[in-house]
Amino acid sequence: MRYWISLIIFVFAGCAFSAEKTSLYDFRYWTAPNQTRIVIDKEEDTLFNITNTDKVVIISFDDAEVLSKTFSNIFFKDNRIQKVLIKRDKRTIKLIVYINKNFKVKHFTLEPNAKYKFHRLVVDIIDLESQVKIQKIETTKDIKKVKNSTQKDQKIILVDAGHGGEDSGAIGKNKSQEKSVNLAIAKKLVAIINKNSDLKAVLTRSGDYYIPLTKRITIAQKENATMFISIHADSVESSTAKGASIYTLSEKGNNSKLSQQLEKSQNLVDQFGGVETVIDNDQFLKNILSDFSRKDRDMQSLNLAKEILNELGKIGPVHKKEPQKANFVVLKTPSIPSVLVETAFISNPTQEKRLTNSKQQKKIAESIYKGILNYYKKLE
Repeated sequence: MRYWISLIIFVFAGCAFSAEKTSLYDFRYWTAPNQTRIVIDKEEDTLFNITNTDKVVIISFDDAEVLSKTFSNIFFKDNRIQKVLIKRDKRTIKLIVYINKNFKVKHFTLEPNAKYKFHRLVVDIIDLESQVKIQKIETTKDIKKVKNSTQKDQKIILVDAGHGGEDSGAIGKNKSQEKSVNLAIAKKLVAIINKNSDLKAVLTRSGDYYIPLTKRITIAQKENATMFISIHADSVESSTAKGASIYTLSEKGNNSKLSQQLEKSQNLVDQFGGVETVIDNDQFLKNILSDFSRKDRDMQSLNLAKEILNELGKIGPVHKKEPQKANFVVLKTPSIPSVLVETAFISNPTQEKRLTNSKQQKKIAESIYKGILNYYKKLE
């Protein structure tokens, strides 16, 4: 009798276990110049496997189910992904991604954070053809730099649109995303700068995709940038806080509550880009930053910050009358003046409206540009 009771309990327990499935909560795609990123929200213990052939990437999940409300998010096309299909093979769900470019695959997982409540599987489909093109372009640039070495030094300004892709940045009361505001202002700033034949502006990102913080610094070095400006929009719990702020680098950080909050949100280097070498642990860059150029860079950054802040104060309120300091990773560009511009508070509905208005974005960009010009004039 005990045997039969035990057997019945075992069978029912086994059925209950086999019926229990892990959930795949959502699917997102981001297209960058050299890769397409697939992000899948999942449970922590979801079992998965990734394989690929010349034309197909297969992402398999054991005992999984897709939420009906996010099912349509699976299907995506871009210049690399020809189509995406989903197939159930016995107890396995397979996401079949057809690729029309030469590629390699990289993947990693991310834990939940303040922005995302689920564990995430990130699959990067890296475009090998784009990588070759980028390398050729960089080689051509290097040759031109050698040919033009006897000419007047060109002022190259790297304009960094903060956040991007999975990293939306702050969200306004009316659901505006900081990453979009940053990119819109950055593009306008670059367009204005490039009308000046003595200057050249380059964007770190030109679309809605994420670039790791230290890679933004690497881009500045490859472009031989002479100035680094990162565009952002503040956010705090209070909806009445307003005004622009400018930050320069402080290795020790800042004691103010707002600066500490910003440092924490801006320096989440591993949350969106995968395992990234944090600049503080990069011995090469630490050596560069330990020489006399650090003091000169910090002084020039402060001078630049003052000029930009002064111009921003002419078109709207400023949150702090003096430039602030914070330990932002993205400002650790060796040897060149680097500032982070918090254009306004996106958490303030009135300022959010201003930040999402094209004419107001242009005014902000023009003020930053005037600050840059004033900085260079005082160097003459």
